[in-house]
Amino acid sequence: MMITKLSHFNSAWKKLAAGTIVVLLVSLPMMLQSLSLGFDKTKDVQIKDAPVGFVDTNGSSSDSSGQCLDLDSNQDMDSLVANARQIFITMPAKAGGTSMKHFTKLCMKNAVHDNILSEEELWKDYLVESLNVQSIVASHLYREADFLRLVNTPSRETLMIHTHREEGSRVASAVKQIAQSICGFRGKFEETNQKQTTTNVRNKNQKQMVATQFNVRKNNTHCILDEESFVNEIAANDTEVGFSTHRLLTCQSYKAIQENAPQLVFIHYKQVDKLQKLLAKHHCPELLDELPIRSNMAEDKSLKVLLHKKGTDEARNSVDLEEWLHAKGPAMEWTLKLRRDASCQAKTFHMEDELFACPDETLRVTSASIDRW
Repeated sequence: MMITKLSHFNSAWKKLAAGTIVVLLVSLPMMLQSLSLGFDKTKDVQIKDAPVGFVDTNGSSSDSSGQCLDLDSNQDMDSLVANARQIFITMPAKAGGTSMKHFTKLCMKNAVHDNILSEEELWKDYLVESLNVQSIVASHLYREADFLRLVNTPSRETLMIHTHREEGSRVASAVKQIAQSICGFRGKFEETNQKQTTTNVRNKNQKQMVATQFNVRKNNTHCILDEESFVNEIAANDTEVGFSTHRLLTCQSYKAIQENAPQLVFIHYKQVDKLQKLLAKHHCPELLDELPIRSNMAEDKSLKVLLHKKGTDEARNSVDLEEWLHAKGPAMEWTLKLRRDASCQAKTFHMEDELFACPDETLRVTSASIDRW
């Protein structure tokens, strides 16, 4: 009897256990689905990092470590200009500098010494010349030290605007400038004061020396130069060619920006017309109707320059300088070692990527920007 009851109990227990397992198996997917729905709700509020250097449709950088600036009135750059008591505009050679210096002279109604930011011995005279020093100073920079002096003395009331040009394009423009200077006997090839007879003789001799060195032959429209002598002049790596971007933007320069955090803006040289409008708005509104101020532009160069091989005197054996640059430009910088003093060029390339991606090609540079580059 007892054995029969135990048998019935075991049978009932097995049925109950089996039913419980079935209920659990049926309920488990529903439980998992409920949990899954809970996780889906959290997905809706997840924040994803934007790509480095991403620029939205309004021209603002999504990365707080760098910012595209709008050059229109009443926008970001306008505010920076309005709040700055001292503005330094700097640049290498062939990056809109002559136009900006001419504009500054007209706007400030005064002319400081040319490229004063590279002439340290003149700074004290500039300081004591007048009670009210110029609020805008534009100057080419020649050396890394010139750039560092400004970066190492930051102020909340000082704004530094550096105009930038890609180095290959800048060098090509510099080479054309040198050719025009040789053909026109300008710059270091210049004929100076013509007033005195002794000076005339000296100038005539100088002109003859230049003409002989480069085998200059020209008329009203064309100028032919000896190729080898001209290449030697480029290789000297001074004046327009040598006052380069990589002399200013070095590892030490980027480090100084990181450590000192000046109010610094990089702007593409082709945007200087817009920059002039913002500066004039706050410093010389009477000049607005005369803008833009342009000087030393390519269209001012009237002579067509040709290069010829040494020993070939006929014009048909010459090549147009523009064609020569197009063919030899990529090889010219390394064969002539024009970047022999360069450093941290990768940072400059990354900076250019961000600068050229900005709608107005104007970029505010911060310590975090340098770290990212």
